[in-house]
Amino acid sequence: GIELDRHYVYKYCSPSRSALQSGRNPYHVNPLNAEPDILNPADPMSGFAGIPRNMTGIATKLASAGYRTHMVGKWDAGMATPDHTPRGRGYQSSLLYFHHCNDYWSM
Repeated sequence: GIELDRHYVYKYCSPSRSALQSGRNPYHVNPLNAEPDILNPADPMSGFAGIPRNMTGIATKLASAGYRTHMVGKWDAGMATPDHTPRGRGYQSSLLYFHHCNDYWSM
C-alpha cells in the first residue's frame, strides 16, 4: 500500500474529497462546499461545484494502468454533470450517496 503522509484537509468535506480524488491542494480544486446546482455558465470546465472537468482523477489514472476501480461511501466531489460523477471520473462501479446532507440514521 501507499502511505499518504502529506495530504492536507480543508475545513469542509467537499474540498478534502476533491483534493484526495485529484491529488491537488483543496484550494486549487474545489474550495467551496457549494450546493450542486451552483454554476458559472461562462466557464464550462470549472464553473461547476466539484472537481473541474479538465482535471484527471486518481480513478482514471488507476484504470489506465489496468486496475479495476470502485468507489464506496459519500461522493460529494461533484455531480452537476455526468462528467462530475464517479463514472465520469473513471470509477467502473460504485456504491455511494451524493451530497453532504446524508446520514445512516433515521428517526
